[in-house]
Amino acid sequence: MEKLIYALVHTARRLRRYFQAHPIQVFTDQPIKHVLTRPEISERVAKWAIELGEHEITFLPRHSVKGQVIADFLVELPSNMIKQGETIVTRREMDEFWELYTDRASSEEGDGIGILLVSLNGEEITYAIRLKCAASNNEVEYEALIVGLRLTKSIDVRQLTAYVDSQLVASQLNGSFEARDTSMQKYLELTKALTNTFAAFEIKQIPQNRNKKADALSKLASLLYNHFTKKVMVEVLERKSTEEDTLMATITTEEECWMTPFIKYLADGTLPEDKLQARRILMRAPMYYFKNGILYRKSFTEPYLRCVGPTQAKEIIREMHEGACSTHSSYQTIVSRIKRMGYFWPHMYRDTYDPNVNCKACQIHAPVNRSPRRNMIPIHAAWPFCKWGFDIVGPFP
Repeated sequence: MEKLIYALVHTARRLRRYFQAHPIQVFTDQPIKHVLTRPEISERVAKWAIELGEHEITFLPRHSVKGQVIADFLVELPSNMIKQGETIVTRREMDEFWELYTDRASSEEGDGIGILLVSLNGEEITYAIRLKCAASNNEVEYEALIVGLRLTKSIDVRQLTAYVDSQLVASQLNGSFEARDTSMQKYLELTKALTNTFAAFEIKQIPQNRNKKADALSKLASLLYNHFTKKVMVEVLERKSTEEDTLMATITTEEECWMTPFIKYLADGTLPEDKLQARRILMRAPMYYFKNGILYRKSFTEPYLRCVGPTQAKEIIREMHEGACSTHSSYQTIVSRIKRMGYFWPHMYRDTYDPNVNCKACQIHAPVNRSPRRNMIPIHAAWPFCKWGFDIVGPFP
């Protein structure tokens, strides 16, 4: 019973905003309410009862089994089957494929790309792209497929079926046609590299009449771009996908820093040899999350913050203070902006204080403080320019 009550307390702590804003109904077949209200409860349960008392919680008998299936499954599943950083794939996800429809359209105003992604539940995600760079029809077909694959990969889709109306693209990916042109070879290599990231992938050619929705999106992007950008999410490609490698900015790699012990522990459970440092890592590790080679800082009320090393931290501080995003603000304001941008590292205030104080531009253009250093003490006199004196009368020795 204490475990059930602790589960409710833990849920209330993690979802505190929802518990404070709405009345909560708890469906259970256990007498949790009776245990929380009886006077002979233990000290620990009494603390939990006081903590839960601030919320409007109503306990109701469990009348439906559907809502309890997931909770029972997680309880009955052995803990060694769930590893940190991995997701459980249901039978429906393994047996069925997501569907991706892509098409392109050309006009005098420019080229347009339409993408339609259909989930397992039949939900449709539409996406339109306006192409500014000059490209041939086959290149635009490849661009539509590449952007669709990247969009699908960003939402962790594992099995995908792509439908295109281009015989060239479908045949080259299936191996029926050979890519002889240099541009087509680059597109084919990039597309194959993206398709290899899926657990299962297949591409099929369909006639134009089965690809009407993607075709309509591509025509809207090519003709009515300025009219429907307020309603539909639209992206503009400045250059071809095969040219991104040459124009990509250099990414600074960090050596061993404060993130290394946390990454080693969260990745494979390795702790430092020093007992004191290992104990610190064990205490602080629950506040971090490691996925896809990136370390994140958890938060209860904010999104996860990406952790950066000392080199990247210096670049972020310089960019925020005197770069393209410069405002020459105080170090407290700069730290707040960095957190809103989604970055974190320890001692953010200390690292931001020195560049802010030593900035020459901030010292030159800072407002001059003309107020006195100390508070002025007013002196009141009875009359202005009054001199107090005494008339001494009497014999002097």
